[in-house]
Amino acid sequence: MFLGSTIRQIRSSKGISQLILADGIMSRSNLSRFEGGKYYPGYDKLILLLDKLEMSLEELLFLQNGYAQPEKRTLHLSLVEAANRYEFDKVRTISYECHFLYGATRTEAYYHLYLLGQGFLIQYQREDEIRQLSELAGEIKPYLMGADIWYLYEFKLLNNFLFTLSSGDAIFFGLRAADEFDKYHDFAESRTIQQHLMQNIAKICLKEHNYEQSLFFLKKALPLADKTNLLYDKIVTLVYHEITLLCLKHKEDTQQLLGYLDILRQLEFNDSYDALQQVCRIHLPDIF
Repeated sequence: MFLGSTIRQIRSSKGISQLILADGIMSRSNLSRFEGGKYYPGYDKLILLLDKLEMSLEELLFLQNGYAQPEKRTLHLSLVEAANRYEFDKVRTISYECHFLYGATRTEAYYHLYLLGQGFLIQYQREDEIRQLSELAGEIKPYLMGADIWYLYEFKLLNNFLFTLSSGDAIFFGLRAADEFDKYHDFAESRTIQQHLMQNIAKICLKEHNYEQSLFFLKKALPLADKTNLLYDKIVTLVYHEITLLCLKHKEDTQQLLGYLDILRQLEFNDSYDALQQVCRIHLPDIF
C-alpha cells in the first residue's frame, strides 16, 4: 500500500471530503491523484495534510505498516525482552540478524542494535563476538562525538549504552545531553527520553559517590517527570534525590525518603522497593 491510499482511508474514516482536506494545501484533483497513487506531493504538503487530519508522521507510518512497528523498533523491543528473560540464544540470534541487516542496508541503527545485543551477552558473562564492554564503548563514543547536533536517536543511543561507559564518560556525555536537550524543551514527545537519561546518569554518579553531580542530573530529571505524569518515575527520582541530599548533608530528616519508599511498597513495586532499600543501605548505613 502507498501513502496516498492510507491518507484516503484516514480521511474517509474521519468523514472529511477531498475538497476540505485539500483546501489551502493543494488542488482537489492533485489530492485525488495522490490518493490514487498517480501523484506524490512534496514533504511540506504531506505534513500539512497530516496536520489537518490530526495525525503524526510516525502514526501514519505505523498505519502504513499494517499497525506494526518499524522493523528496527521491533528488533529493539525483542532484543530487550529476550535479555530481560535471560533468553541468551535469542539475544545472540537477534544480534546476528541486526548485523546482517546492517551489512545489507548500511543503516547504522542496525549495527548499534547488534552492539547492544553483544553488550547484553557480556553483561551476563555470555561473551560472544565482542568480549569486553570497553570495545562497545569504543564504537559508541566516536559516533556520539562525531554528531555535530544530537537528535532523539542520539539521546536514546546514549541511554541504551550507558552501561558500557565509565562514570567519567557517562557524565561527560550527560552534560552534553543536558545542553542539547534545551532545543527540545517544547517537544513533549522527548520528555520521557530526557527523564530516563538524566535519572540513569544520576544513578551512575550516585554509585560512584559523586553526590554533587548526581544532584545536578536529578534536578534535571525531576521537572521532566512532572511534565510527563510519570508517577513511578517521579517517585523513584525523588527517592534518589532524597538519598543524594542526605549524603551531601543538605538535610537530616529522613521522613520524606521513607514516605516515598512506602508509596512504592503500597503500589506493590516490590522489586524496586527492595532495590532502593539496598541503595539506601549502601549510601546511608547509619540510617538504614
